[in-house]
Amino acid sequence: MSTSLEARLKEDGVQTLEAAFGDLHGALRGKRFPVAQAHHLDAHGFATCRAVLGWDIQCGIFPIEVASFENGYPDLIARPIWETLRRVPWRPGSALVLSDVFETDGTTPLEESPRWALKSVLARARKLGFEPRVGVEMEFYLLGADRKPPYGGVQAYSLSWGSQIEPVVADLREKLGAFGIEVEASHTEYGPAQLEINLAYGEALESADRALLFKYAVKEIARQHGLIATFMAKPWAEESGSGLHVHQSLWAANGGGNLFAKDRSLAERYLAGQLATVREFSAFGSPTVNSYKRIQDASFAPVNATWGRDNRSVAIRSLLAEPGSASRLELRTASSDANPYLVIAGAIAGGLHGVERRLELKEPPQEKNAYAAQAPRLPETLQDALGLLEGSAVGRDYFTPRFLRNFLAVGRHEWQVFIKTVTDWERSRYLETP
Repeated sequence: MSTSLEARLKEDGVQTLEAAFGDLHGALRGKRFPVAQAHHLDAHGFATCRAVLGWDIQCGIFPIEVASFENGYPDLIARPIWETLRRVPWRPGSALVLSDVFETDGTTPLEESPRWALKSVLARARKLGFEPRVGVEMEFYLLGADRKPPYGGVQAYSLSWGSQIEPVVADLREKLGAFGIEVEASHTEYGPAQLEINLAYGEALESADRALLFKYAVKEIARQHGLIATFMAKPWAEESGSGLHVHQSLWAANGGGNLFAKDRSLAERYLAGQLATVREFSAFGSPTVNSYKRIQDASFAPVNATWGRDNRSVAIRSLLAEPGSASRLELRTASSDANPYLVIAGAIAGGLHGVERRLELKEPPQEKNAYAAQAPRLPETLQDALGLLEGSAVGRDYFTPRFLRNFLAVGRHEWQVFIKTVTDWERSRYLETP
């Protein structure tokens, strides 16, 4: 970081620097600094307790390798990535910079970090001569202070019904753009006050960074309008779930364009690899107990390992026939509660597995209703998904043992909390039974 940048920040009225990184659940964790501390931040980074990469979604702690009372809950060191610096348009006087996290020596990457997991997969892609590119679509609900949608009914793609929340959504689009997150389009989805926002296509790591920041920004901007934005996968049993769709393609690392448009056999090997691993990597895209309640027949959420051409009932939608740079595959399995780094890492790892092993695409495309297809079902519980990931040879090939142990431990803690919890449904069903 140069002194000129610090001076420019001060001239622009920046008083506070927010330095942050994504935790295992895709939430931003970090600290706020007076802008006068920018040089110290640049030279030394900042320390936080590394429990942030090993606690549950509500910051509950439990014995885990990365941080526990056994090792004294040591620090990690986070170092700013200055090229990600951006003004926070909804909070005057603030700027935000993403960070990478390291061991306490400040130079050794901390393997439990989701961003490092994605970076390691991308490094492998580049050794093969590929530059993966990704576009993310994310669904979410806007709720009032009573945690209910401001309007009822299903009116997908409706400009008229969408007008009821357009003042908020217009503000979202404007401020997201000013935050460096390019929005391609937004529309109402298949639930009351449910929205989908499509983010611009780009280099995979940058797209993951933007998706992480997108969720943070949407929640904060909605709060300023007195609303709650929820990315919960299935808030209500009777309403549509919220998904996270990943559009992806391989580009030549030397700038040679979209290889999916030029080499159909490459694209089909990538598709075959993703199809072969989509069940094993389900936990990355469906990381909570609630995620699996979204996976239902005839729900627009896929339930089995299938692919098809422009078919929204499959797990992987092939858009390889699109011309030029638009030739791509769409992975439709993930829930909006997932960590974007891990969804994208799993998608690319699966695809690269197919490329490296030269897998053949043997499964025929689903031309009709994929829900009726005789194909392997996606896992139906978090416990099942974690078991598939633990047994995955491809997972062990693309992700480090430390990362996998940590991810599995957090997921299994979540499952144990769930199965030990007595719910209102259980009381209603069993309290007065014989």
